[in-house]
Amino acid sequence: MFLAVATTGKLAKLFLAISGNDVASARRIASQIVADEESKGHSRAAAILKGALNPNGFKTEADKGMAVEYRGAGSVVSEGLSLVSDEVLLSEVMLRKRWKDELESIAAEWKNRAKLTKSGIRHRSRLLFHGPPGCGKSLTARALGCDLGLPTYVVRFDSVIGAYLGQTAIHMRELFRFSEHTPCVLLFDEIDALGKRRGSPLDVGELDRIVISLMQELEFCRARGLVIATTNLATNLDDALWRRFDAAIEFPRPNKRELAAYGKTMSQKYGVALGRGAKEQVQKCKSFASADRIIENLVREKVLRGIAS
Repeated sequence: MFLAVATTGKLAKLFLAISGNDVASARRIASQIVADEESKGHSRAAAILKGALNPNGFKTEADKGMAVEYRGAGSVVSEGLSLVSDEVLLSEVMLRKRWKDELESIAAEWKNRAKLTKSGIRHRSRLLFHGPPGCGKSLTARALGCDLGLPTYVVRFDSVIGAYLGQTAIHMRELFRFSEHTPCVLLFDEIDALGKRRGSPLDVGELDRIVISLMQELEFCRARGLVIATTNLATNLDDALWRRFDAAIEFPRPNKRELAAYGKTMSQKYGVALGRGAKEQVQKCKSFASADRIIENLVREKVLRGIAS
């Protein structure tokens, strides 16, 4: 019963903490779930959970101290990652043939990574997706993970970027360590938040150190899945950062033909007909995301008309 009322977000964070061996965060999140059950009057469920959480009673003060110390090193795994739950296949994403072939090749490498390793070759695992906003970069990262059977975790920069000297580098190290122990897609959406070009007179020295730390982590990371970064501002990235990726894939603005094909696919998916005016609007869009909004509005209107009738 308690699983039905515990929020998916808290359960996802609990699983992340367990995967990252972050005992302190796992206990803290589990305690929050217990408190939620108690506040809702589910006393029996709360008692069962509390008993499982503390089978031998409360920990000693020494144990608590050790837990807090460990949490300081590993809590970024549970606080700094968000699990993406929606599923989309790579075949459903609008990509130009050159790049779709490239991604299918990368997927084949991952599936046959053991054979490549025996031959002394490492499969490509560090990818950079760049291009204008709304053109499918993040969606493709999630689709690639779905095709490979890998969960996708999006990095939350608000939890990763620290206020103190060196803190951000430590947090990044924890995230990359997580990717080395957990098969997943680790997605740095808008990587320019960490990887801006160095040497600007307006930046403090800490920002340059963050870029260097990021490059080092990418250089030495041996992820069990994939590390994917996206950016809308490719020219803002440090030149040396580009060399740390195994492949850089461009997501250009879609042309009219691609937008028309996308509109047809999405209208069929939602069961709506695109009139001449809607088709023209879709073909004038600057991105797939803009086309999505037009089609979604048509779907809403159709649903509301059905309710009204």
